[in-house]
Amino acid sequence: MIPTQQEAQAALAEADRAAARIRRSDKQFGAILLGIAAAYVAIGVLVALAPAVPGFALIAILVILVGALGGGVILLLRIRAYSRTGILQFTVSCAAFSFWNAMVVGVSSATRWWAPNQPTSHFTVSAVVAAIPLVIAAWLVSRTRG
Repeated sequence: MIPTQQEAQAALAEADRAAARIRRSDKQFGAILLGIAAAYVAIGVLVALAPAVPGFALIAILVILVGALGGGVILLLRIRAYSRTGILQFTVSCAAFSFWNAMVVGVSSATRWWAPNQPTSHFTVSAVVAAIPLVIAAWLVSRTRG
């Protein structure tokens, strides 16, 4: 059965609306990336404060890790449908963060930026620098047309 012109236009309009909903749901990947960046920087700050309040810092780090993991899983489960582009951007962003983070850790250790005689704030600075790809990726994902 061949659809009429009106039926075909209605079907195309519905397909466009569905595609727009999927692109909007892809933006939740940006929120997950920002959550990871925020947790990473928060833990970097707490590690810098750890010598002052070791017990509190350890408990706070565990709370941040559990909260970030739980929030990320909840957001991921809420995404009912996503585009190939969205999941690819998210995956590449996580991989880029892992690579960049490894470079930051390597350089910080090799240059003795993290040496015992250095201020603990150096760890926080490294965490902020390491989180840069996550923030950029979240911004790029949020620019997705919807």
